[in-house]
Order: sequence, then C-alpha cells, then structure tokens
Amino acid sequence: MKKAALMLLSISILSACGKDPDHPAQTKDWYVQHDTERLARVSECNNDAAQKVMPDCQNALTAQAQVVAFGK
Repeated sequence: MKKAALMLLSISILSACGKDPDHPAQTKDWYVQHDTERLARVSECNNDAAQKVMPDCQNALTAQAQVVAFGK
C-alpha cells in the first residue's frame, strides 16, 4: 500500500514538472510567424536557465534558429 501511495505521489509531482503557467506553450510554427513574440520569448529564455528547458522556450529557440538559418 505504501509503495502504491508513493508511486501515485511521484507521478503527480512529475506530471506537474515542465509546465509554465505564465507562458503556455506555443508551437514552433506559431513562433516562426510571430516575430515580436518570438524575439521576446527567446530573450527571456536566454536570460533564465530554468525557463530554457521548458517546451515553450524550446519551440521559440528552434523557431529562431530556423528563421536565422533559412528565413521564413
């Protein structure tokens, strides 16, 4: 019983990790199309290592790399 409770607690804690309520995750394609928002988010992500691993930052950074390398 203790193992089941511990497993349930662990799953709930881990499922809450990686979510940023202040910045809902946008897609990479959305960031490619929205220059102002992309540049602002990339700046935030580069200034905060904890944010940099969030899915939204990953999408913004990937979109920025794509725009720089290939254009829109």
